Amino acid sequence: MKPSTYVTIMLIPDGTDARHGLRMRVWVLKLIVAALIALLIGIALFFSFYGQVLTSAAMAGKLKEENEQLRRYQFKVQLLEENLKEARRLVNRLTELAGIDFEFTELPDDSTLFASFDAPSAAILTRDAGPDLTWPSGLPMQGFISQDFEIESQEHYHPGVDIACAEGTPVLTTAAGTVVFADYDSTYGHLIVVQHSDTVMTLYGHNSEILVEAGQKVMAGSRIALSGNTGKSTAPHLHYEVRVNDEPIDPMSD
Repeated sequence: MKPSTYVTIMLIPDGTDARHGLRMRVWVLKLIVAALIALLIGIALFFSFYGQVLTSAAMAGKLKEENEQLRRYQFKVQLLEENLKEARRLVNRLTELAGIDFEFTELPDDSTLFASFDAPSAAILTRDAGPDLTWPSGLPMQGFISQDFEIESQEHYHPGVDIACAEGTPVLTTAAGTVVFADYDSTYGHLIVVQHSDTVMTLYGHNSEILVEAGQKVMAGSRIALSGNTGKSTAPHLHYEVRVNDEPIDPMSD
């Protein structure tokens, strides 16, 4: 028996309305089905790439803002360098006129100055000696602050401080407590949260490796992680927060 080259699609309404049929060739039906499948795949791919585009756009905005901050800092550093050079010339001239044998030590070149930047810092907790070791004090590592605490402006909201450091630098707790979170977070990357009391906790974000687990008790100065560049981060650093009643406070105010 020769296979049919036509198919009929019947439309049967509820009730007593007349039935309707749609007759078409088999290859036309196959073409329509293939087109629908291709359309669905195209829609899925569109939303997948659209999400990536949105993420890239958000990251581009953050990079643009950080580049603008770096430009401002660079301009300030250039002004400071010029002022320092002028001050050196003035002091050298005054000491020469006064007959004093004095000379400024020359500043090292950039290669010497930044030679140790990529070397991991020593695991030393710089906190004041106090009776309450459950209150966060000091910073969890040695380094310089690359972004300050700021919560007054939604545009530049930053509920902690960023400490620039080489990847793999030991991260230390700033107070005794219990680890309540030690896992990956989409924003903070490898994140550790330590509960110090009913109202006080600290957060350590963007780590490369977590060295503790949830439920573990830690002392002030315990090594809990190695710094990194995970999560929404553009350069190796540690994001450090102090929260009281779940409200961020300036870690540098203690």
